[in-house]
Amino acid sequence: MPYDACMDAREAALAEVSRHCDVIERLSLIPPSAKGRGLYFRSIETALTRAGRIERYRALFPERFAAVLWHPIGDFLVRLVVGGALLATPERVHEGMFEIGRRNAVVFAESLLGRTLLRLLSHDPKRLLQQAAAGRRQSLNYGRWTLEFPEARTAVMTMDEEYLYIESFLLGAAQGTFDAVGVPVRAEAKLEDRFRGRHILVW
Repeated sequence: MPYDACMDAREAALAEVSRHCDVIERLSLIPPSAKGRGLYFRSIETALTRAGRIERYRALFPERFAAVLWHPIGDFLVRLVVGGALLATPERVHEGMFEIGRRNAVVFAESLLGRTLLRLLSHDPKRLLQQAAAGRRQSLNYGRWTLEFPEARTAVMTMDEEYLYIESFLLGAAQGTFDAVGVPVRAEAKLEDRFRGRHILVW
């Protein structure tokens, strides 16, 4: 697809999905300094490939990102909401983003690195969540996650200045972390505002 046609199609896709989520306003509030590593971009492609929905996404977003390099998180957010709409529908974009987050966690667990990590952590949900919080610090340069265990089988992950969707994409990632180790979990998101909230996980 020629570059101009690609950009027009991308803007049209974003405009359509923006009727069902706050992505346009959210993008205007994200500081340019907020960045994430390229591995996040690859997670969208992985989910869409497994679902057989990758062709349209690659036509809209032909660029490729090195997994370890830093890129604006706003660029990722655009791809995430469009990918979520392609995986589900624009009206169900949050369901699509949830599934992208969930599938990415499961796919990682199935990888050689994931299997090695899970063996080391002995499928202990507490240790897995601690590793997730530590991994975030290495892959995103903004915001803060705080992990607490108020009861024996309960975790609360509090997120501040988190520009990705706490209630869908990140909740899906939390669900997928437990799915990957075969531990049933009740996962709930509670928002204070669009960039602050917490996950309550009970297993």
